[in-house]
Amino acid sequence: MSTSKVIAAIYAHPDDGEFFAAGSLAKWAKAGHRVHAICATRGDLGSKRHEVSRDKLAEQRAAELGLAMKEIGGEPPILLGFPDGHLSEHAVPLRERLIYWLRKLRVDQVVTFDPWKRYEIHPDHITAGKMASEAAVFSCFPLLHPEHLEAGQLPHQPEEVWYMMPTEHKPNRLVDIGATFDTKVRSLLHHSSQIEMLADWFVKGADPTCLTDEQRAELASGARNFLEMMARGVAMLKPQVELAEAFFVQRVGPGHFQNYQEMFQETLGVAPGEPEIV
Repeated sequence: MSTSKVIAAIYAHPDDGEFFAAGSLAKWAKAGHRVHAICATRGDLGSKRHEVSRDKLAEQRAAELGLAMKEIGGEPPILLGFPDGHLSEHAVPLRERLIYWLRKLRVDQVVTFDPWKRYEIHPDHITAGKMASEAAVFSCFPLLHPEHLEAGQLPHQPEEVWYMMPTEHKPNRLVDIGATFDTKVRSLLHHSSQIEMLADWFVKGADPTCLTDEQRAELASGARNFLEMMARGVAMLKPQVELAEAFFVQRVGPGHFQNYQEMFQETLGVAPGEPEIV
C-alpha cells in the first residue's frame, strides 16, 4: 500500500485483533497509514475469576486495548459499549454505529472476522464480522441514516474488507510480519486479563483461576511461542516468508462485494489462486 489509507479493524472484544492482525496493523501504521480499532462490546465477560466485577473488567479491558493500539502505532480505540455475549441482539444498532464511523473516519479498508467461518461458535464474532461487512457495502447510500448527513458525516465507502484468518475461504493476501512480529507480541501482552484467562493456551495445564508464580512467569514466553507457531504456520503458504498473517480480501461495491467473476469461477470448479504477498 503506497498511498496513505485509513484502516479500521472492527472487533467484537478488545483483544481480538492481537491474535490475527496486530502484526499487519503495526506494519501498516509504520508505513504511514492511519490505523483504528473499533471494538463492539465492553468485553465484560472475559474472565474466569469470580471476584471481579463486570464494570471493573470492562475498564481494565478498555485500558488494555488502548495500550495495545499505542504499541502498534494506531489511534486511540473507539469503544461502542455493546453488551458482551449478546451482540447478536444488537446487530441493527451496531451496523448503524459502524456505518457512522466508516463515514466519519473516511475508512478505506476494513479488517474484521469472517462471519461465514465454519465452527465459529461465538455469536459476537459472527455478528461483528457480518455487521462490519454490511456497513462497508451500505455506507455509500445517502438515503440510509440521513441523520448522519445532518451531522456532517457524508456517504463514504471503503475499498476492501479484509477477513482475518482463519477464514472460510482460502486466503488471497499474505502479510509478511517479520519486522513487526515483536510488536505483535508486545501488543498481545498488554491484554493481561486475557493472557491469564487463556493461560492453558500458553502454559500447558495452567488453571486461570489459580495460577502459580512459576506459571505466571512463563506466560509471556508461552504467549510468544503460541503466536510464533501461528505465524510460522500461516507463512507455510509462501516458503519465502517466515512469519505471516493471512487474510481473505473482498473488494467492496454499493450493496455487494465485487466478486462475481471469482464466485462463478469457483462454482465451475476453478481453484482459487495463490495468495499475494503484501
